[in-house]
Amino acid sequence: MQRTRTYECMCLLDNREVRKGWQPLKEAMLGLFQKHGAKILSGKRWDERRLAYSIKGQPRGTYLLIYFTADTQGLTALRRDLQFNESLLRYLLVDCDEVPQTAYEPEGDFDVNAIPADDAPSPAPEAAPEVEVSSTRGAGKEAADADDTTETTESTTEAGS
Repeated sequence: MQRTRTYECMCLLDNREVRKGWQPLKEAMLGLFQKHGAKILSGKRWDERRLAYSIKGQPRGTYLLIYFTADTQGLTALRRDLQFNESLLRYLLVDCDEVPQTAYEPEGDFDVNAIPADDAPSPAPEAAPEVEVSSTRGAGKEAADADDTTETTESTTEAGS
């Protein structure tokens, strides 16, 4: 039994590939979905951002948000192709009840030359030189600990009340 559903896919694209040409890369990604029988409802650039951590050596990525309908049986093959796509750093594919109206708005202008080449954090300042610790340091502590171990025992005996 075929079952068609609406999905949302957030694709994180490698900026090295985006710099080669946004429109051809976008069309190639949308073509990948269509290859597996998906009907594209909307596909547009969401944003270009610095990543929380580097992925495949890339500190930044460009997000492509795709809304589509597809048969649930074809998702396995689609996910496999997404997993092995060299232009794709990560993707998130989720079931979508309703496509937001903003998905149908036209995509804004995107200048791939404005993507920073590398905005990796600047190198950390030099660390302070290590201080050498004397080996006699513990001897004084042991002597002090010995003084503290004097035990006082009190015995209180009440002889009848």
